[in-house]
Amino acid sequence: QIYYVIQTMKRSMGANIIKVISITLGLTLSILLFTRQAFEFNFDNCYEESERLYMINLHWTIGGERDGEGSVYCMGPLGGAIANYFPDEIESVAVTRNYWKIPFYNDNVRTNPQTMVVDSTFINTMGWKLLEGNTSDFNVSEVIFVSRSYANEVFAGNNPVGKTLLYNKVIPMMIKGVYEDFPENSSFYKYDVLMSMATHLKNSPNQWRWNGGDSYPTYIRLKKGVDYEKFNQRINDVFITYTLQSDIDEGVKWDVELIPIKDFRIKEYGNGKALIWILILLASIILFIVTLNYVLISISSLSRRAKSIGVYKCNGAGKGTIMGMFLLETAIIILVSILLMILIMINFKDFFEDMADMSLKGMFAWSNLWVPACVILLLFIVGGVIPGRIFANIPVTQVFRRYSEGKKSWKRPLLFVQFAGVAFIFSLLAVTIKQTHYIVSVDRGYNMENIAYTMNKFDNSDNARTTFLNLPYVEDVSSSEWPFSYGLSGRIVSTDVGKELNVRWNSISKDYLPFIGLELKEGRLPNCVEDIVVNEEFVKAMRWEDNPIGRVIRYTNGSVAGNVVGVTKPIKIQNITYAEPTPLMLHYQKEFIGTIQVKLKEPFEDNLKKLNEDVKNIWPDKDMIFTSAMKEMNQQYYSIKVFRNVAIMSAIAIIFITLMGLIGYVNDETQRRSKEIAIRKVNGAETIDILIMLSKNIAWIALPAVIIGTVIGWFAGMAWLEMFAEATEFSPIYFVLIGILVLMLIIACVVMKAWRIANENPVTSIKSE
Repeated sequence: QIYYVIQTMKRSMGANIIKVISITLGLTLSILLFTRQAFEFNFDNCYEESERLYMINLHWTIGGERDGEGSVYCMGPLGGAIANYFPDEIESVAVTRNYWKIPFYNDNVRTNPQTMVVDSTFINTMGWKLLEGNTSDFNVSEVIFVSRSYANEVFAGNNPVGKTLLYNKVIPMMIKGVYEDFPENSSFYKYDVLMSMATHLKNSPNQWRWNGGDSYPTYIRLKKGVDYEKFNQRINDVFITYTLQSDIDEGVKWDVELIPIKDFRIKEYGNGKALIWILILLASIILFIVTLNYVLISISSLSRRAKSIGVYKCNGAGKGTIMGMFLLETAIIILVSILLMILIMINFKDFFEDMADMSLKGMFAWSNLWVPACVILLLFIVGGVIPGRIFANIPVTQVFRRYSEGKKSWKRPLLFVQFAGVAFIFSLLAVTIKQTHYIVSVDRGYNMENIAYTMNKFDNSDNARTTFLNLPYVEDVSSSEWPFSYGLSGRIVSTDVGKELNVRWNSISKDYLPFIGLELKEGRLPNCVEDIVVNEEFVKAMRWEDNPIGRVIRYTNGSVAGNVVGVTKPIKIQNITYAEPTPLMLHYQKEFIGTIQVKLKEPFEDNLKKLNEDVKNIWPDKDMIFTSAMKEMNQQYYSIKVFRNVAIMSAIAIIFITLMGLIGYVNDETQRRSKEIAIRKVNGAETIDILIMLSKNIAWIALPAVIIGTVIGWFAGMAWLEMFAEATEFSPIYFVLIGILVLMLIIACVVMKAWRIANENPVTSIKSE
């Protein structure tokens, strides 16, 4: 049986190559997409008894309006207060604070690990493995714990405990412990250094308070047997009367809820669950199309293989034997495709990891291997059993007469699904490309081209500014408290009618707005500490459209924030992907400190390299690394580009797979109807008549399929666009044009493939009888 299977496959080498290529493409994309989404559903389940882990979600009510989603960034004392009120329900609480990448020096070797501030209960609350050290050391200032991989990288496998790293080239930090690396399906995956909360509180004591300072993600581990739903309802019954509520700004209220830690990832990305299901739908369509395409190509060879099946049966082969032979053939083709898929993933590892935004090692961890196994099993069962049963039921009499398969009922549903899938992918692709272009090219109101930045401060601001300006490749310099793209802090101001308004704020040098090309709609630039420039959203929220200049801005406690001296033209701050436009006020900043920004001449990359070399020589005692501001801003759109690239790859794969199936179908039809076509030509039919006849048969299948696929693509595309604070206009006429394009592509393929038989001498087909 194995011998006959191999001989059969050798005789159908061309068809088998097409099968292997289409299955390899389909398996690669569908497995990547399915496994990636399984990873999302398994996120943050790596901790001990993770079902008992929750995060505090804080809701603010400002000016009578309650934020719908809430935030996991809480006031520092909040977690401890909740634990004190519910000692019978709460096992432990951990308070953390996210830091950016922080430079640590081991002698003169600089490392830049992601760092997080944690308290002494963090390790035990999360149920994580501490390899060495005592968690009580997190109560000591200038103490850090490092991950196992970071310790091996910096200390070459030697024990790091007791050694010292210099934080920012200034503060010595003692390593007191080593913890096991967090896996990729953990929210803490990239954190290689845990800094003691005592260190943070020593340097920023004013941030640990009830009135503001809401920057602390807080984790709660409930005791066994506690009903999460009932407990969640009880929390705010207590905090309605909580005495420290009065310490919050007047008119500002808050309430809390617990959310399972496994839900944080999806919550963090807004409508992330909708995106997951869109990608699952996309993967399902790819899998079904490649499976049905395999079935279609296999069954299309029925008329050619019927006689050999009859010979097998004459020599004693039963239905089970024929079925087994075909399943073996399917298994060989799938196995070759799997090997090719693995080879492709290994050789294009960086590309696939960039597309998936995670490593292949993490994606194909042991806990996720059931996903590719199920995909392969489904392909084998559907792709092998359906054609196998049809082949096994061929009667033995086919050895004596020519086999002719007149029924097309099994072919049309397969083509229908494939055509619908192509229309769906092309519709979704059009939406993603248009939205990506809109987001990347939208006018923010300011220009960060050729600007590099770093965060630092100088003892003598004027000398530092002059030093930068004297560098030959520098055009201009300026500074602000934070870059606009970082996510600015909030402050509560009072409106004229006594309501509260939550606004974003930043401090800027007097020349900063011209430096980034941000024009004023009215007024002047700030030049003293009382001056504030606001944006149009601020003016509208305060209802100062008639005359904003000269208005006094006050905080809710009555203190003066400053006077409005200017209003900017429309400006988009922060991440415009998910963040709604918000009111903004820009304070005057006299000193050249905070985010130091340098505008460089072309070529930008070469001059950026020179800048980093020069500042290292000019200020050897400072840790100053300049990075491209534009590059950092574009990172905000990375996930959008990844989704666009997935859609492009899927469209390429699906159109190739579908065309292979369509070509097989047209080949089968022209072969089956060759005598009919010849007789029609003898009776006066022209080439165009034959092509119209064959195209019409396909069109009746393609038209409803394309309509359905386009409609589903429209719903999926609109669901994806709902994730964005700002979305492009996408008229329904575009979907109509996409449907027409797909139909034209299908008909063009039919015409090209049927052209030869339509022009063939009818005698050639008739005489073979």
